[in-house]
Amino acid sequence: MTATRFELLPIAGMQEAARELPPGAVVSVTCSPRHGLERTLEASEWLVGEGFHVVPHLAARLVRDLVHLERLLERLAQLRIDDAFVVGGDAEHPVGAFPHGRALLEALAGCELRPARLGVPAYPEGHHRIEATALQCDLKAKAALADYAVTQLCFEAQPLLAWREWQRRLGMTLPVVAGIPGVMETRRLLAIALRLGLGPSVRALRRQTGWISRLLRPAPYYPDGLLEQLAPRLGDPLGGFVGLHVYTFNRVAPARRWLEGHRGLVAPRAAVAEPEGGAVTSAGEPLA
Repeated sequence: MTATRFELLPIAGMQEAARELPPGAVVSVTCSPRHGLERTLEASEWLVGEGFHVVPHLAARLVRDLVHLERLLERLAQLRIDDAFVVGGDAEHPVGAFPHGRALLEALAGCELRPARLGVPAYPEGHHRIEATALQCDLKAKAALADYAVTQLCFEAQPLLAWREWQRRLGMTLPVVAGIPGVMETRRLLAIALRLGLGPSVRALRRQTGWISRLLRPAPYYPDGLLEQLAPRLGDPLGGFVGLHVYTFNRVAPARRWLEGHRGLVAPRAAVAEPEGGAVTSAGEPLA
């Protein structure tokens, strides 16, 4: 079975959402310029206290300097958090020395308190603010400094599978976790996708028969088709995906019920195994 992690937003209602998670689940905690790194760390501390395996997001553009970075790492060490997810973050301007995730990764490489595992985002459908060639060069550089990658939110399997095969042919050995949506109202999910610039998946959904009629109804979206098409490549660290990353947007209960209906493919309670060649563990922020 494929292990699963859950992404939570550190906003009002997060604690109630977390209580719907399987005991001991792997939980990634996002970071926004509005609430800052402190909110992420506070939420991480609470989640650790509740027995979860926590993966906080470290937004490079919110880290002031090496002294600030060391203090952040000290807090993670005190909480016994050994896994972090490094993103550029969506702040309009960096507050200090780290304009993007790669710069922060390079600094982390020289830190004694570097977490045992570091994850980075990947963008099978591209990035609405970064050119494709630059994205690929960035991923190649990060692969030498990170332990795993997590893909952006995708609604269909084809972009994920095509991108994964392309990366395999390019020789990338970094383990990859597939990012999928949880269960929520279709209209809300579409609004999120448009805000994140997920054009290809959204266009594909609109081409599907009955998409508009479903959009006008409050019925929730279930990623059954997506999971079924990904299934043959799940658990394959060399050319597939070593796990699933569920973007819950704090709608945890329906996502968990859905996952428990697919126990033959996914293991909601399992921690992500460490495959040969790297560790695995959580990408939602729009800048690399």
